[in-house]
Amino acid sequence: MPNLMHDIGMIAVNAARPPVKTGRLEASMRAGRGKTKAVVRAGRAKVPYAPMIHYGWPKRGIKARPYLTEAIRAQEPAIIARLEQGIHEIVEGHSQK
Repeated sequence: MPNLMHDIGMIAVNAARPPVKTGRLEASMRAGRGKTKAVVRAGRAKVPYAPMIHYGWPKRGIKARPYLTEAIRAQEPAIIARLEQGIHEIVEGHSQK
């Protein structure tokens, strides 16, 4: 199941279009391997501004640019299709044992 969740996360990562100035934010995006959920992350110690870009920071005049949320919404059909395919593969694998 973790591999399936990683595949689903990668669909969103590959579709995301963050603002690119240096390319570090885009390079920091990755999918995790959750047991029961797909996890998509952006930012690292050297890219601490990822949440501020995605969610915005009104006090600093930074508007939200929800590039991950938009990617997930745009790829919803592909995400659902991969989830259905993966669950089918898991069920078929268990029924053959």
